Amino acid sequence: MPSLLSAPVVRLANQSDDAVSTLTLAAAFDNDPVTRFCIRTDSHRDWAMRAGFKRALELYRPHSLTFIGGCGAGVALWARHDQWRFTFWQECALIPIYMRACGIRRFMRLGRGFDDMKSQHPIQPHYYLYLLGVHPGCQSQGLGAALLDVMLERCDQEQMPAYLEATNPRNISFYQRHGFRITTNFSFGPDGPPLTAMWRKPH
Repeated sequence: MPSLLSAPVVRLANQSDDAVSTLTLAAAFDNDPVTRFCIRTDSHRDWAMRAGFKRALELYRPHSLTFIGGCGAGVALWARHDQWRFTFWQECALIPIYMRACGIRRFMRLGRGFDDMKSQHPIQPHYYLYLLGVHPGCQSQGLGAALLDVMLERCDQEQMPAYLEATNPRNISFYQRHGFRITTNFSFGPDGPPLTAMWRKPH
């Protein structure tokens, strides 16, 4: 994917964006500690990454808080505090996909990691940033900030806090520059990589 040539335009994503959004997220999270810990590492890894992020898009896009920018070079998936939990049937439907994407041992890692994320999730009203990814070829060009700002402006207008888990320590300072503060650190399941829970009060 080429570098950005102008200021990124951010808009709500629609179903027709899923193909490029899936590829962007798979590339952006290829070296993420959590995906390295959970997703299979054999010759089927590329398929597994795409399958997992495609399903995430399908689950989050109906909330109308999924944004795309830079002609698909960046994607952000948000949800309200009362939307992010999957229903029992949604979780059941995810099992076959994640079993294939992870393998049995890594699937167990994934399940325990998600359980720990749920246990740390705040209960007060907020907007939740589930995923923000920018294609490696377009990083450090302002696209991530543009994707973040479109929702943070809404948070400020509605006086609503925002919450996220930083899965890569390199990203913590980026979120801190946008007003997020560390609330706690925890592991993505037993022996899993560290996650940093971050909270932003509305301005």
